[in-house]
Amino acid sequence: MKRTCAVLLMAGAAVLLFFSGPVRAGVAGFGAGAFLTFGLGDLLAVQPEVMFVTKGSKYVNGSGPDAYRETLSLDYIEVPVLIKFFLPVTGSFRFHLFAGPSSAFKLRARVKATFGGETEVETLDNVRNMDLGLTAGVGLEHPLGRGKLTLDVRYTAGMSSLTKGTGDDIKNGVLGLFAGYSF
Repeated sequence: MKRTCAVLLMAGAAVLLFFSGPVRAGVAGFGAGAFLTFGLGDLLAVQPEVMFVTKGSKYVNGSGPDAYRETLSLDYIEVPVLIKFFLPVTGSFRFHLFAGPSSAFKLRARVKATFGGETEVETLDNVRNMDLGLTAGVGLEHPLGRGKLTLDVRYTAGMSSLTKGTGDDIKNGVLGLFAGYSF
């Protein structure tokens, strides 16, 4: 790695899943942020990130116009600290693996429920302010202009229950595809 530090701006899409708790469908989400990469030699780097991410789920009971529909929307500032290992391959593409802990700080939690043509939106007070997790993934970099184009596929598994005081053990699970440019 020629540089010991790089700044990268990135954005991406994610499919959000919940584990444990009611059966729910994944929803499309969004993430955007920035990170620094500190090279620790040719094959290893540390990469702290700060990202805005949306998470949530959908639940439908019944069919037709009288079906009960519920959409949970969660907004977070997520701060993963990743260790990157670059695979020793030749060519202009550099492949890497990464993993590390992640802390997500809740900005907003709300639920939108529709039943019988009526819709209600409610802010949720029983969602924890912090979601601890583990992030792992693969990616590649390719030189482009003065910087590098970066593509990552990552999975973040929530390790703590999202709710407090309900007895439910619901955890986030997020599969994301991100693209960015480092300079």
